[in-house]
Amino acid sequence: MTVYQYDVCSFLLLSLMLVSMIIRKLYKGIVHKTFTMFVVLLLTNTLCDILSSAPMNTIDPLMKRVLREGGTFLYFILHASVLPMFTIFMGLAAGTWYKFINQHKYTKVVFFLPYAVNIIAVLTNPWTHAVYKIVDGEYVRGDLILLTYITGIFYVLHSFVYLKRFRGVLDKRSIMAFLSIYPYTFLAVIMQYIYPDHMLEMFAYSIAVMTMMIFVIRPEEALNSAVGAKTLSAFRTDMGNIYLSEKEYNIYMIKVGSDSSLIQLYGINMHDSIMKELVGMISEKVRNILPIGTEYGIYYLNYGLVAVSVDSRYAEKDMAQEIYDALTDEVHIEKIYLSLECSVCDISIPKDMPSFDSVINFIDSFEKSSAAPGAFVYGELTQQEKIKMCFDIDRYIRKAINNHGFRMYYQPIYSVRENKFVTAEALIRLNDEEVGFISPADFIPAAEKSGAIYEIGDFVIDSVFDFIHKTEQFGVEYIEINISAMQCMNDRFVEDIKRKLEYYGVSNKAVNFELTESASAILDDVLSRTVSQLHAEGIEFSIDDYGTGYSNLQRIMSEPIKIIKIDRSLIRELSNDKTRAVLSDTIRMIKSIGLEIVAEGVETAETAQWLIDKGCDFIQGYYYAKPMPEEEYLEFLRKTS
Repeated sequence: MTVYQYDVCSFLLLSLMLVSMIIRKLYKGIVHKTFTMFVVLLLTNTLCDILSSAPMNTIDPLMKRVLREGGTFLYFILHASVLPMFTIFMGLAAGTWYKFINQHKYTKVVFFLPYAVNIIAVLTNPWTHAVYKIVDGEYVRGDLILLTYITGIFYVLHSFVYLKRFRGVLDKRSIMAFLSIYPYTFLAVIMQYIYPDHMLEMFAYSIAVMTMMIFVIRPEEALNSAVGAKTLSAFRTDMGNIYLSEKEYNIYMIKVGSDSSLIQLYGINMHDSIMKELVGMISEKVRNILPIGTEYGIYYLNYGLVAVSVDSRYAEKDMAQEIYDALTDEVHIEKIYLSLECSVCDISIPKDMPSFDSVINFIDSFEKSSAAPGAFVYGELTQQEKIKMCFDIDRYIRKAINNHGFRMYYQPIYSVRENKFVTAEALIRLNDEEVGFISPADFIPAAEKSGAIYEIGDFVIDSVFDFIHKTEQFGVEYIEINISAMQCMNDRFVEDIKRKLEYYGVSNKAVNFELTESASAILDDVLSRTVSQLHAEGIEFSIDDYGTGYSNLQRIMSEPIKIIKIDRSLIRELSNDKTRAVLSDTIRMIKSIGLEIVAEGVETAETAQWLIDKGCDFIQGYYYAKPMPEEEYLEFLRKTS
């Protein structure tokens, strides 16, 4: 009596694995897709084995014969495909299959010839009965049954040679998982050969496949279920395989610029929901662009960083732009509507990134960069643009601090009342030899986030205090110094300023600290106390960038503020009648409460005269002078004093 219960166990085990992969969507990508096909092949093969051996006493004899013979016939056809497909899966998992199969013009023939011979023997069996035959409803081996075993041995030896040749590609866990198929199936085949009634072979295969699923596919490592995309670990594995296979791919890197703010505002769970929606938008767009059935991979690499891999044969020229355009739509989660600022960079590998390490390094630098929103093709960027695309701003800030790379510039400010330049604004500049000019609008927020703002602030104050003495002979009354709200909220800040004033011998009247309007809008107890304490020491304060935030005059009046600096964005809009009317009223209100006004960003004589006529006390901008380094500023003072 045939013992087929092992096949039933195998069928159940393989079915559970298949359902698990479908639920987790682990059938995407060539490696996972091939593994899924391998599981389906074994599942179908197991079902055929059951049909060929299970007692069907309650079934019509004719139907029983059809099922028995049909099941046995399909079993041998499918069984002939198991080991060749296993070898292909192993090669794809190692990333070397295409490189191997295309290395010589006869490689494909050598690999597939034994399989073809085996299939021909099975297909002709209904006439020859050389492989097997059914006698009185029972399976009987034929003379060519050894051919199936010889073919199996060929592929076993082939896979051993393959693993030895590419042993440095796969990790030890994967190698051991692949090797496990041999002892399992070898023992099963031996036992089944000795005891033909015990159907053990498919059960052995199912145990081996489960081992591969755990240690090669690694479902928990391969998929981030929270966002519905593959993980960074899966990306590294797939990229390694792509480079080893020497195939050409396009990688689309998508960076969400405001990701850290999303986490702070909504928490990590809502953030993951937003990222899941974003991944869905990207996936839908890519699916619509590519031909039906084209494979692509989508990965969630880190907070706010997504990657899409597409075979270069199917990647369209404007695909990065189309993905970017799709991401301009609002993301809707529950009652939250968000417009995310994203950057999309199209990288061709291996052309743009010649090695695996180079693409991994690009990910790290692109994640830390302050890439502007938009779509970019890496290969079309200039060298300078490529550097900025990989711009790790924290690294350049630290480099500038360590190598004394910051420089102070001074922009003269014209006094309307005194008809000369009696003050200037100190401006910090960073011009790196590698990436060129880095705007304070980029590095100051990054420095505040990293904490480097304290070191930068100390450099600014030390530099300006040391320089002030050189300007006194030219009648410069004070220098305006931009300070961060974070500096003011440091409990030691007041004592540090008092100590520096004494150390450099600087009069408190020679210093004016500028706070941005956005900082003034969040004046808390610590910040307000610091401003009041410094004002008590005789140091005046200005509100910079007025008109860009949410401040109001009532709040400003409650603080010891002397000067309001109207932002250049308003000055540039003076050609607009509405802006001109609003600005005229704003100047009148500020003057009515006794504050002085500096107009920033003035570039024409007409603009300067209009502002002077309206009552502005100081004019700052390129019309009078641009920011200049120390020596150039001193020379400017010599000529204009």
